[in-house]
Amino acid sequence: MVRVLISIAVIFASLLMACRREGPKPLARSFDRFLYPEDLRGVVPAGVGGNDSIMLVRSYIEQWVRQQALLHHAQRNIAMNTKRLEAQVEEYKNGLIVYEYEQALVNQKLDTVVTDAEILDYYTTHPELFMLKQPILKVSYIQLHTDAPELDRVKRLFVSPDFEDQDVLEKYCARYALSYRLRDTTWQYADLLAKKLPLSRLGEENYSRTKRIFEIIENNELYLIILHDSKFGICAHHFRWYIRTYAT
Repeated sequence: MVRVLISIAVIFASLLMACRREGPKPLARSFDRFLYPEDLRGVVPAGVGGNDSIMLVRSYIEQWVRQQALLHHAQRNIAMNTKRLEAQVEEYKNGLIVYEYEQALVNQKLDTVVTDAEILDYYTTHPELFMLKQPILKVSYIQLHTDAPELDRVKRLFVSPDFEDQDVLEKYCARYALSYRLRDTTWQYADLLAKKLPLSRLGEENYSRTKRIFEIIENNELYLIILHDSKFGICAHHFRWYIRTYAT
């Protein structure tokens, strides 16, 4: 009887090992954790192939190995309050469920199609919502010592649209400028710019005078400033074409 039981155990073990050999081979191992091909489903988006897909898969595997190694060492070296951890996980899970439910409700009730006429009506009936609290500017500037070399040439390069001239100016600024920002197309609030530029000397009445150089000397430093664009009051400039098109 004992021999029969031993024989059955040996056969069962052999079958188990055979099943393991016939199963999918792991792509990576970190301590007692394995990563299998089916775990990579969804890692590579549809339409991505070639070297891009290889890089995505390689990056995911490397990240997985690091994460499992950190988790292994954390579990061995940190005394965790299991009940508190489980409570936090459950709370996080419940929060996600509630969020998904709320999003589903919003999507059911929200009409995402907004017509041009509705946009125009909302804008024209709520102009106060589009009022700028302060001017916004697009500015390029160069801050130099007043004795910096070749200032006349710098001014010519500053207003030049030529790419080679701009490259020469960039190199000059990198060597001589105390601070600079060239070919800037971002909108910035005037009060934030005033913290690094003497805009009070420029005067708000000059904000509409764009595409020219303003020269300001303060504390033995020269500021060359170009205003590319400005907006203040009701920010309707970019809606005017829209109103002219759809208001009639």
